[in-house]
Amino acid sequence: MIHRCLFCRTSFKKNETFHAIPRGRRIAFDPERGRLWVVCGKCFRWNLQPVEERDAALYELEKAAHDTGVVVAHTANITLLHAGRTLLIRVGAARLHERAWWRYGRELRKRRDAFDSAASKVTAYTFGALQRVADLVGLGDPDTPIHWDDDPVADIVRWRRFGWAAWHGRETCPYCRSTLRALTYELSWWVYPLLDGDGRLELGVPCPRCDPWTPENVYRIRGRSAETALRRVLAYQNVTGASEGLIRHASQAIEEAGSLDSFTTATVERRECLWKMGTAGAIALEIAVNETAESRLLERDVRDVEFMWRQEEALARIMDEELTPLAVLEAHLRKLPVRVRRREKIPRILLKAGDL
Repeated sequence: MIHRCLFCRTSFKKNETFHAIPRGRRIAFDPERGRLWVVCGKCFRWNLQPVEERDAALYELEKAAHDTGVVVAHTANITLLHAGRTLLIRVGAARLHERAWWRYGRELRKRRDAFDSAASKVTAYTFGALQRVADLVGLGDPDTPIHWDDDPVADIVRWRRFGWAAWHGRETCPYCRSTLRALTYELSWWVYPLLDGDGRLELGVPCPRCDPWTPENVYRIRGRSAETALRRVLAYQNVTGASEGLIRHASQAIEEAGSLDSFTTATVERRECLWKMGTAGAIALEIAVNETAESRLLERDVRDVEFMWRQEEALARIMDEELTPLAVLEAHLRKLPVRVRRREKIPRILLKAGDL
């Protein structure tokens, strides 16, 4: 393995995360083409590793990326992940359901495990009992939404984690002219995701004075506030987590739509509130909205990495082709004088391969 940068001669730092590649804190790999680079921490050049040392390292890197890697950002060709103290740059178009599992799978599974734990239930019932006593003596919080006849544990966990409102502001109903000053989580189950004329996300909140509740009779929360409020509402709804099968089903629904924007547009066109979407629909929408927001924030950094990859990929293709046995033989034959080639009676197939 190469222990120093080929360009600036800087020694790579030790890496305790991977046994097959013990040096380098930034590692790039392409599992489809079988290529492996160590990225220099000083000059940021990509150092292609020898062919004979790649197989074990690629297997270990791909396994770590799927099992423990935390996605930082991605484009169509590059995925950045943290694995321990190592930054992994996975080259290749990872499918959306794979990225969704890397990014959201363990988080949603962790939510589910935490919600189902005995400690969570004991804490929730203890808090609920104290709140009930406070209500009896007139000192309770009227904004605490606990439904004792339905699922009090989920209500208590949600209230303790998120509070009572996802948005504060001032919006006016276009029909009855009433004013909305806060979007409570109790009402958030009935909100509609909407799009304005320019394709920007909006959030429609049903007006309690207008009857019936429709996507038209709504307060419209606009701009970045709408996206932030929707992300909070979806996290509130999905606080109990999800299984791996449900996550994959949700991400495959996005893939079938073609893209994140197409899925969001199709969801808006169905004109359904979040409650009617069901659990899978709400998880899919959370993945789509979060992916869109995070991709927008990290797009510049990932574009720089992708630009470097394209340059190094061209160089790696040349180097890998030059290092094949046939290419070495061809290069050796080209160096021989013509009379030597004839005297040594080089086989015709090799003469043709050497372009002689």
